[in-house]
Amino acid sequence: MEASRPDVRSVFDTDSWEALRRTDRYFHHILETHKSRILLGMSKPLAYVAAISAVACACGAAMQAGLLPAFLPALGSQLKEFFNLTSFAMSLLLVFRTNSSYARWEEGRRLWGQVLNRTRDICRLGLAWVGDEERHVRALLLRWAPAFSKALMCHLRKGEDLRQELQGLLLPHEIDGLMRAQHRPNYVLQVLTHAARAARVPDRVVLRMHDSVAQLEDALGGCERLLQTPVPTFYTRLTSRFLMTWMTALPFVLWPTCGLLAAPLSLLISFLLLGIDKIGVSIEEPFSILALSDIANNAAGDVRELCDMHEGGPGQQHVPCPELVGTSALDPCCCGMHNEGSSSILAFSQGAAPLTAPATDSQAPDGGTRTAVLAGDGA
Repeated sequence: MEASRPDVRSVFDTDSWEALRRTDRYFHHILETHKSRILLGMSKPLAYVAAISAVACACGAAMQAGLLPAFLPALGSQLKEFFNLTSFAMSLLLVFRTNSSYARWEEGRRLWGQVLNRTRDICRLGLAWVGDEERHVRALLLRWAPAFSKALMCHLRKGEDLRQELQGLLLPHEIDGLMRAQHRPNYVLQVLTHAARAARVPDRVVLRMHDSVAQLEDALGGCERLLQTPVPTFYTRLTSRFLMTWMTALPFVLWPTCGLLAAPLSLLISFLLLGIDKIGVSIEEPFSILALSDIANNAAGDVRELCDMHEGGPGQQHVPCPELVGTSALDPCCCGMHNEGSSSILAFSQGAAPLTAPATDSQAPDGGTRTAVLAGDGA
């Protein structure tokens, strides 16, 4: 089940919505049940239910044939009242589980929508207000703003290669400096903050940029809260115990009225109930199933398009930068990204003024310290 989580990362378009609304989806979904990830992920508890159902059917048939002592009680009649008293409680548990998990999934998607919008806003303001005499500052904003979504994605998932994700987006020495940081999304925010301060733009524009950076930080904090704080684990444990107890008794309750059909009916009911619980557990942590790569790539693609529009000028025909055609990431060629000043605006070298961060000169993984500077800040 864990290995298949990347397969559910999808971004819908109009064709996808039309396919989802088709009325023949009911038959299609029934016929494809054997391929269900939910079913494959619940093979062990369903195997347990199958074994218990076989035992219940064997005991029931033996009692009908008179092979068991007469003093043994009929479990079905004994457990029927238990089902009547506990069914509503199990329904409430499952409803709360799915509702709380979906709320977390929706919040995660909203936070990433905020990341995308604030990235666009920072780059749009940089292109509109930072003049050509400060192309290196503008290029810095255009590189590091979309880099935040990449850094955040790798911060929330395991198994992602941030260095590979940033190829063609940041300059090589910038990638090296970022990789030495312990908290990489926070490092990107610090670079953006200094870039906004270094730009010679009206105060109201600087405040707007800082507000966008602050909203990126809020999104970062919200994502970390969702990742580090699950639905209380004792609630998950209680739901699991409740379900397993209920399904253990199910075939014994069904036997008096259903006979041998108690086994397949128990499997079917267990599949449906376990599926509801499994969906709730699966979407409780949203970042491994959300299409974060697509959102991050959209951020980089939108910045590329803004660069192309800026180079063409307002009202002129859109002509993309030749260096950008055919590339899969934002190359440092547009809007002065190849300017020599842009290479020095973040220099990781000795004898330069440090880039002030919340934790200055933090320890790098190799035992050294990381120092980043802005060329316009006394370098």
